[in-house]
Amino acid sequence: MRKIAIVISIVLLTLSCAKMSEEERARKAQEYYQKAVADFKEGDYKDAAWNFNEAIKFIDHLTPQQIENLKFLLAKSYYLDEDYVNAVVAFEDYVFYYPKLNRTEEAYYYLVDSYVKVSPDPYRDQEYTWKAVEKAREFLSKFPKSKYAGRVHRLIKEAYKKIAQHEIYIAEFYEDYGYTYSAAVRYREILINFSDHIDEEEIAYRYIKNLIEADKQAEMEEDKIRDLLDDQRDKLSSAEGEEEKKAIERRIAFLTSEIDRWRKIEEESLKEAQEALEKYKEVYGSNLYYKKLVKLIRKKNGKAKAHKRDT
Repeated sequence: MRKIAIVISIVLLTLSCAKMSEEERARKAQEYYQKAVADFKEGDYKDAAWNFNEAIKFIDHLTPQQIENLKFLLAKSYYLDEDYVNAVVAFEDYVFYYPKLNRTEEAYYYLVDSYVKVSPDPYRDQEYTWKAVEKAREFLSKFPKSKYAGRVHRLIKEAYKKIAQHEIYIAEFYEDYGYTYSAAVRYREILINFSDHIDEEEIAYRYIKNLIEADKQAEMEEDKIRDLLDDQRDKLSSAEGEEEKKAIERRIAFLTSEIDRWRKIEEESLKEAQEALEKYKEVYGSNLYYKKLVKLIRKKNGKAKAHKRDT
């Protein structure tokens, strides 16, 4: 009997605690929520975010209206506290759950701006910047007449400018290390995709200059390939069996075709440079860049003619 009494007492105590626990949870939900709202109104955004997150632990005791308000103000608290990483997460959550409310447009704007602000400097990967552009386009397709549309367009321009600068750094890296053809290709892509966000006159100059000097990379690549060819030819002389010999011969054939490919790239790059130079003059006139390019291409053509005479 005593054991049964103890069990009954434990059960009753547990039920009592559970009931009190739910009452306590409901009380805490409201306390944290009201404190967070008050902090937000007073401009204490860090404290507001902390209290909103505490209220989330008891979210089942908040009304649907309070939950919506919590999610929006939590995201905005992060944004106003310049905690843009958490702002991105919170605004993403808000626009997912509330895609058609009055505040959704505002949330989208802050989401795009947070992506732009959290994106790194142009020297590093621009994944977040591209995400900002993606979200901005999504916003404009859903709310083309929004009062935030103008601001979002400006954010897109800011994002593209940063991405363009990142692409320029990559092109400059190729150029500095002698990968002139790769640099020319990169500069050409920049001209096609980011003409409104760059110094077009200078980038066009760099594009043509690297086309003219594409032979630098072609020679460098050819030297690497010749080393590989020598290695394969050494292996061919000691190949064991017909299958191994055929495999080596296929590699030799491929490497030989790569030399031909780079020679063709060198030849076609110079032709492309000559055509681009004519267009450059039409657009920008005989400026200092144009004069440098003319001097460079004449020098290159002179070398090419001398090489033909020698051969």
